[in-house]
Parts: sequence; C-alpha cells; structure tokens
Amino acid sequence: MKTLFATAFIAILTLTTMSCEQQKVLNRTIKYENGEKILTGEFERSALEKKEFKDWYHAEFDSYEVEKSKLKALKGLRNYRLQVFVGTWCSDSQRELPRLYKILDDLKFPQNRLKVYAVNHDKKSFYGEELGKEITHVPTIIVYDNDGTEMGRIVESPVSGYLEEDLAQIVNGTPLTPNYSND
Repeated sequence: MKTLFATAFIAILTLTTMSCEQQKVLNRTIKYENGEKILTGEFERSALEKKEFKDWYHAEFDSYEVEKSKLKALKGLRNYRLQVFVGTWCSDSQRELPRLYKILDDLKFPQNRLKVYAVNHDKKSFYGEELGKEITHVPTIIVYDNDGTEMGRIVESPVSGYLEEDLAQIVNGTPLTPNYSND
C-alpha cells in the first residue's frame, strides 16, 4: 500500500510540475501603438507568411540568385549550427534573411541546426535569447561548431558583399571581421 501511495504521489507531483512549466511560444507577433506589427522571439519560417511580412520576404527570396559557384565551399556548413537574430522591421534583415534561407535551401541545410530569433527595436527578444550574444545590429548570423564555440558571425551585411562568401570564410576557419565589430 505504501508503494502504491508513493507511486501515485510521484506521478501527481510530476504531472503538476510539467503543467506548471511555461511552454515556449513561437512565432509571437506584437503590435505597437502605431499599428506596426513585428515578430519577437524564436520563430519558424512559416511566420513570414503572415501578411505583415510575406511581401518583403517573397520579393527578396524569389529575386535572389544564389552564387552557385560559391556553394561548394559551403558544403561543410551542414556540420555547424546557426543562430540568426533579425528585426522584421529592419530593411537589412528583410534583405539578408530571405537570402540566407535560399542559400540554406540549396545546401539542404538541416533545419534542426538553425534557430531564428526576432528582436524589437531595442534588440531584445521575447525570452532573452540575445543575452550574452552582443547583438548590436541586425541581422546577426552566428555560426557555432558542435561544441557550442562561436566560429564567426556576419553582422548587418556580409563584408565580402555575398553571404555565401562570408559563410565560406567562417567554415574554412578564416572569418572576415564583421561589420560593427567590437574588436
């Protein structure tokens, strides 16, 4: 009887604990008093299909021509993890994020190795994912190895003029000094 009671108590405690944990909300849209809507926090690509975002997303995605000649040097990117911080309100993010998605599609980059976070005008995300990452400008694309070591980053726009080239430099161990570097 004591074993049954103890088992029931543990089961109830476990269920209570699990129900109290906050579920992380993805694709969170907030609306400012002026009517502007932005994404904040982690989001999935499908969030860019909302009417507030789809025009700029599709215009850039559809028109961007991936530099196919540079993709060979990027094959190793599939072994890394990417964290991307963007502002859906930011013209640089509106240009570079669709381009990045198109490049990753061509590389067949594993989607479970990509996390994309939206920040507000103050460069803050909903759950604080930017903390400790020195996000001063968006977009910021951070490349990590499997141990979680930052290998390099692209800040605001690629230094070489091509995302493919800057990403290849990072993968090959010779990252360019990013725009707005603190170095």
